[in-house]
Amino acid sequence: MRTMNTTYFLNLVSGNVFGSKKTPAVPEKYYLGLSSAAPALDGSGVVEPGDGTGYARVELTSLSAPVNGVVTNNAAIDFAESTSEWGTMTHFVVYDALTGGNLLMYGELSASRRVEAATIMTIKLGSLNLSVVNPTA
Repeated sequence: MRTMNTTYFLNLVSGNVFGSKKTPAVPEKYYLGLSSAAPALDGSGVVEPGDGTGYARVELTSLSAPVNGVVTNNAAIDFAESTSEWGTMTHFVVYDALTGGNLLMYGELSASRRVEAATIMTIKLGSLNLSVVNPTA
């Protein structure tokens, strides 16, 4: 799964790395979510499953050390079991908060997935590849 970075996140990282804008600071925690629509570079366009569906973002706690600028998940990432239908999930999203917050990264899932009630959505070990460089092709 290829990652895109929002303009907000690119500016945040650049400002912190080069010391030209250190507020807000780089987040200490990151949260993975799902979207049924394609996000945009400005952070808009995310459509997460609604309240009362059993959906919640998952804190990213098992990430690898970077290799050539890419960090991957060292363990499978399981979302909570759905209590009702979530719709067809097409994208993953990475936020700086469990709810609300700023969209930092996003990408298309390797395969769209219709999530019905009583389903556990899983991102397989090594499938999530995160980088602070947007692909050029």
